[in-house]
Amino acid sequence: MTRTARRGGPRLCRAGAVSLALAVVTVASACGAAPTAPPTARVERGTVAMKVAASGALTPVTSQNIGFQKGAKLVELMIKVGDTVTPGQILAREDDYIFRQTLNQQSALLAQQQAQLDRLIAGVTVPNGKDALDAAERFYDKTKKAVDEQVSLAHFNVKTARAKYEEDLKAFRKAKAAYDACPTTPVPVLPCTGGEEAAYKAARTTAITSRTAYKTAQHNSKIAEANGDVTKANANTLLVSARNGLRTARSDRPGSIDVQAALVQSARAAVALAQNDVNNTILRAPVGGTVSAITGTVGEYLGAGAGTTALSPGSDAAIPGVGAAASSDAAGNAASGLSATRPGGGAFIVLNNLNTFQVVVPFEESDAAKVSPNQKVEVNFDAVPDLERDGTVLSVAPTGVNISGVTNYYATVLLTESDPRLHAGQTAEVSVATQAVDNVLLVPNAAVLKDGGQTFVNVPGQDGNPVRTPFQPGIVGDGSTQVLSGLREGQVIQLPQVNAPPAQPSGTIGGG
Repeated sequence: MTRTARRGGPRLCRAGAVSLALAVVTVASACGAAPTAPPTARVERGTVAMKVAASGALTPVTSQNIGFQKGAKLVELMIKVGDTVTPGQILAREDDYIFRQTLNQQSALLAQQQAQLDRLIAGVTVPNGKDALDAAERFYDKTKKAVDEQVSLAHFNVKTARAKYEEDLKAFRKAKAAYDACPTTPVPVLPCTGGEEAAYKAARTTAITSRTAYKTAQHNSKIAEANGDVTKANANTLLVSARNGLRTARSDRPGSIDVQAALVQSARAAVALAQNDVNNTILRAPVGGTVSAITGTVGEYLGAGAGTTALSPGSDAAIPGVGAAASSDAAGNAASGLSATRPGGGAFIVLNNLNTFQVVVPFEESDAAKVSPNQKVEVNFDAVPDLERDGTVLSVAPTGVNISGVTNYYATVLLTESDPRLHAGQTAEVSVATQAVDNVLLVPNAAVLKDGGQTFVNVPGQDGNPVRTPFQPGIVGDGSTQVLSGLREGQVIQLPQVNAPPAQPSGTIGGG
């Protein structure tokens, strides 16, 4: 009995292995293992849905870049990143010295033009012409004197900076010579003291600083000269105009009055612009929100505000520089200035509304063709794995952008509710139901078989063996297939069986 079991057992198992596809249950029984029934499912009613998925980022529902109208030195910053601000709140202040001087100059010009108009209206054109000329000459002299003083001061600063640089350069060369002459030994050798290296490095730093100051003084001197030339040219233009006015004092009075009135209006507009420049050195929040970015610190010179916000489709939300789009921006768009996420440069301050969020996500063109407004969306978040939020497609961009060599279309997904764990910029995975049918018969995709253009499922036969049963499929979703005909609700079908590893034989067959 024992020998027979030892001979016949392996032979029978080998025979079963050859015909495994035809007699799994029989062979398993002959080898001493109990047959395993294949898993089953039922034909049920439900929803068959097809989805497309993509990864994007959370962004606030509104975002606004703000900055100063004109560039100047930042002298005060009243906020920090993360602060919440209200409309009209003062955020920062620039140095207004230059703008106030311009305002004073334009105000003086307005007063002069207004006085000339008053004189023309009074009818004393010749005396008024003489007065205007005198005023223009005084204005020109004062302007020239002020400009010459500014240019002279700039030249003096250059001279002083140059002398300082030459002195520091001489000291540097002397320190370098002393350092080069001393050998690097643990114990200084006379006449070296061991401090030559520190003196050399300090002298080098001082020389570099002096050279920078010298170059800066030269640059400021050129600017002062250029600005002075423009200022004197403007004053000279007024002087020439006054001289011409005196010569033409005997001309047609109504025409002279009209011309002078126009000059007054022009001067008044210049004063208004100069006053506006002064007012705009104080930056106020145009809307309420949370400060999400600040680019600049007190003491730095800011440029004129030029940052723009790339809006996501159908909303005031910004396209975030996160994920593939950000990588594409950094990869090859710097030279052209074009960007998948931003059409303009950076802004001084960015304000966001962080109370509610949207998801802005790029879809590849094949998937984007299936996405349209009002479709339902499931949103998951890498940073909060246990959180899922429902959403709705708000809009899809009509034009595509190139991201890593692939055409993509941005879509904006509106979240139906927020969560305190969500923050701007977090990665979000969205799944959009592009096609769905409700209350239909369906079977799991894993149970569906295809052969020769026909579709089947396995149904348990009376002897327990699977019986192929054809049916007519409808929509094939992500996890299930619609049944149009051939199967009935509640019918049992078989799923693919995952074969377990064969049992290991015991040490002794038959108990011996």
